[in-house]
Amino acid sequence: MGALEELEAGRRRALGPRCVIGRHASCDLRFDDARISAEHALLRWLDGRWELRDLGSRNGTLVGDHRLVAGERVTLDRGSVVTLGGTRLGFVLVDASCPRASARHTESGEIRAADDGMLVLPSEARSVVTIYEDAAGRWMAEREHATEPVADSDVLVVDGEAWLLELPSGMSATVENAAGIALDVVELRFAVSRDEEHVEVTLAIGDRAIPVAPRSYHYLLLTLARIWLKDELSPPGDRGWVDRKTLCRMLATDELKLNVDICRARKQFSALGIYGAAAIIARRPGTSQLRIGIDRIAVTST
Repeated sequence: MGALEELEAGRRRALGPRCVIGRHASCDLRFDDARISAEHALLRWLDGRWELRDLGSRNGTLVGDHRLVAGERVTLDRGSVVTLGGTRLGFVLVDASCPRASARHTESGEIRAADDGMLVLPSEARSVVTIYEDAAGRWMAEREHATEPVADSDVLVVDGEAWLLELPSGMSATVENAAGIALDVVELRFAVSRDEEHVEVTLAIGDRAIPVAPRSYHYLLLTLARIWLKDELSPPGDRGWVDRKTLCRMLATDELKLNVDICRARKQFSALGIYGAAAIIARRPGTSQLRIGIDRIAVTST
């Protein structure tokens, strides 16, 4: 993801889709020098590039040797050096790649960035909230009993701590998957050893077969797939749902571990280029029920 490095302090900072730079305490990148305006400049991701705009600063902004006029916009490339207000304070753009969805801890400034399209708070080891882009391009925050839409600059309270969301707009945060495979065209195939110790997962798309690297959480997918297959007489909208607590008992696990496994399964499918991978495990709105998110499933014994 995009990143800058402060010239004097040498601190490296991951970039969200926009970064307000200045002296005011509310700025994303703050410099405590009277020659720098309260809101001095704006760095943002726009149309596939990083753009810097001077916000009418009193003492000006330099990009290399070029002095910006008030309101002027310039594109920054990797290695571009920006200085502010006639000082040595500023930054160099050390990574010009696109931003990822991220969340900034409002007190510590710690940043959590999305990985394979999934942003997990407060950490992957304690997956309380998962934020992802759905197939319609909406940002969704999923908690244990609810899923709700969220937007850039929303503040989420997780385990009593506040996180400011930085969610790219005007682009897909899963841009690397934008030309990938839609989840709804995939068939999910399981090959299970008779002792249930080994589960092989394959994705079938037409004549293609994509093997999925073995992981322990594939047994979670297998269990949900079996519930779906067994519930064949239910109407499509009611088919295959299982309560979280019941699922935990079936898997001999707890809800925290279940959350972590759900997150890891989604990330693995996203990394394979499956668009809408968060729906591989679906949550029933307003309930704690889950089900497999694919309706083409095959399970065989080996």
